[in-house]
Amino acid sequence: MRGEEGIILVGILIGLAIFITIMVFYLKNLSDLLKQISPSNRQVEPNNVWLMFIPFFNLVYPFILYPKVCDSTKAEYMSRGLTSEGDFSKGIGITIPILGLVSMIPVIGGIASLGNLILFIVFWVKTAGYKNKLIMSPAEEGTVSSNPDLLD
Repeated sequence: MRGEEGIILVGILIGLAIFITIMVFYLKNLSDLLKQISPSNRQVEPNNVWLMFIPFFNLVYPFILYPKVCDSTKAEYMSRGLTSEGDFSKGIGITIPILGLVSMIPVIGGIASLGNLILFIVFWVKTAGYKNKLIMSPAEEGTVSSNPDLLD
């Protein structure tokens, strides 16, 4: 019995390490996107994305963070004269935390979790695309240089 408990504990620890690693890369992507946005267009500071690691606060904060990231990106695109990308994934950004909360409900939680995972990946890919497009376009004063680092 003791050996099985040890295997389960190791599995949980490995799963937790994988989850934290994925979240670090995801939040770094959002932070880097916000760094490409001029301070006058930002509705949230790049370092504020790391607040998503605070337990229980991270259940509410995405409802605040994701719309602000999307609106900031939209404002930056407009100020640089880049083509509009619709709502800049604001709808997806609002749906992700909703599905996260719904996934805690028994029976329908599994379906909501799958939808949450899919939209999480879609949002990550879209925000990375916005970031890369901003890196490639001329930046105004006050934004990060177009020199991407190793984690991009």
